[in-house]
Amino acid sequence: MRADYLNENSGVSNFDNKVVVISADSTLTANQSGSVVLMGANGVDITLPSAEVGLNFKIIQSADYDTASCTVVQAAATEDFVGAIYGSTEGESAATDGDVAAGTNTKITFAAASLAGDNVELVCDGTKWYVKAFAQNYAAITFDD
Repeated sequence: MRADYLNENSGVSNFDNKVVVISADSTLTANQSGSVVLMGANGVDITLPSAEVGLNFKIIQSADYDTASCTVVQAAATEDFVGAIYGSTEGESAATDGDVAAGTNTKITFAAASLAGDNVELVCDGTKWYVKAFAQNYAAITFDD
């Protein structure tokens, strides 16, 4: 029942994991899978948990870029990001608009052009993190080494 799901004492809800607010460097845990993560906009680095089948997160930048880029980093270099960036200006740079399984990309960067609402959705198959990213400005989110 919906009411039970929303009631944190019902035993049905995983209430603490619904929304996670991060304003300083943090490492997500497997128990937080399924969460919406509201990431601050000033130099926040988020490390994903080790790759495990079914882990998933949606990370949303909660304010416009301030003074330092934010990143989402893999737990291990053997994992990989696979996916693409969508937005009003996608497709302008093959080097940063999409990614394929390459051992060199270990982080996703919310750069100087990033704005509140830019986000990445990540789903893991145990080896790779599948990424769908949305950015309002060109080069606001990039896949990097």
